[in-house]
Amino acid sequence: MKKGLIVVAVLVVLALATYVVSPFFYVSSLKSAFLAGDSSKLANLVDFPALRDSLKEQVATILTQQTKESPDSNQSPFAALTAFVGPTFLNRAVDMYCTPDAIADFVRKNSEAQSKTHSFIKIPGPSDLDWSKLKNFSFTGPTSFRIGTNQITLFARLEGFGWKVYRMEVSPDILEDTMTGDGG
Repeated sequence: MKKGLIVVAVLVVLALATYVVSPFFYVSSLKSAFLAGDSSKLANLVDFPALRDSLKEQVATILTQQTKESPDSNQSPFAALTAFVGPTFLNRAVDMYCTPDAIADFVRKNSEAQSKTHSFIKIPGPSDLDWSKLKNFSFTGPTSFRIGTNQITLFARLEGFGWKVYRMEVSPDILEDTMTGDGG
């Protein structure tokens, strides 16, 4: 009877340890799929509809805030048009570019361009996506976790027997720089 309890205790400890380290294996797999431009693997690792919704929400918030903070937002017809049309345009852009195929295609084309010239947009390489830049990791519930740097935080949840990213929070500075053309 005592051996049976020990075996059960060891199995519980091993299951718990596997659960705790599984997000790191998942993130490593996600990183590999991203860098390889593997659209089918990305599709399996990311809940793209939920991710698009989270990005649309963040971009709309920043656009609304910028419109409110603009000194000419009450007088300019262009500002009113931007406030009206901007979210629709940005939602379509997110729908078009936040897909496994679009991301994989962009990574592949960028890798080819970077091998020929250094003037193209830089996609993160292995040295950019290393563990030393990790700033936070925590379980946000029994079936979800977050992991990130100062600039990007990924939220994943357990679906079936694997994790899937469903939300990404991007530093407002990055989105604002991208939307105003100051990024680089």
